[in-house]
Amino acid sequence: MIKLVIKNLVFIFSAFVALTACDLFSIDNYEEPNATLRGGIIDAVTGGLVETDIQTGSTLKFKELGWAEGGILTRVVMQHGEYQDNMMFSGRYRLEFSECNFYPFILDEIVVKKGENVMDFKVTPYIRVKNANIRQVGNQIEATFSLQAGNPEVKLSRIQLFLSTDIYVGEPYTGFPLAGTEFRQTFSPAIDIDESVTYTLTLDLTNASNKQYFKYKRNYYFRIGALGSVSNVGTIRFNYAPHKVINFNVP
Repeated sequence: MIKLVIKNLVFIFSAFVALTACDLFSIDNYEEPNATLRGGIIDAVTGGLVETDIQTGSTLKFKELGWAEGGILTRVVMQHGEYQDNMMFSGRYRLEFSECNFYPFILDEIVVKKGENVMDFKVTPYIRVKNANIRQVGNQIEATFSLQAGNPEVKLSRIQLFLSTDIYVGEPYTGFPLAGTEFRQTFSPAIDIDESVTYTLTLDLTNASNKQYFKYKRNYYFRIGALGSVSNVGTIRFNYAPHKVINFNVP
């Protein structure tokens, strides 16, 4: 009797293993990603790329159509204003631009074909940082620039000179806890943007706290950022001018 029970248990276990093994071999039979998607975020007025932050910058959110409700694929725009995804599946997608440094919008449907896809998107940035000039003047770094609102309703809430030893300089990569107030300005309430105004931000290189970050002769990366203020558009990210590289030793 005991032997019969054992034989039955062995048979059941063997059958279970066989069925499970078949399932294991069939789990990975899904298609691999078969498409790439890349392009630029283009200023509709200037035709230039709209720069952003590499980590907390503008985002693209994809929702594949024709499937049950599921997750959203979020892709961050690269610092210089381009995006790229080498692991896409061909198909139809709803594309949402949100949490950006330009006015958000939605494309109800885009088609991603097998192989390489290139799609540029024209946008309206909240602010354009123009006539940017960053240079060392004696014992300080001086940044001068002007601003242009993307639309008349855009106001200015903050400007800042960002610094890092990394090329990805910006809000999340400012690099050092700098001393002083001359390298940034906050406006509360936000102010109107006047294109005729030239703004100046400075960083004191002789300040004892700041000076410790410039002990070594190497490249330092500086970047001017401006943060807009607009109602009913969600999260707003910084707009930037291209970064400037300065190699120096503090006097």
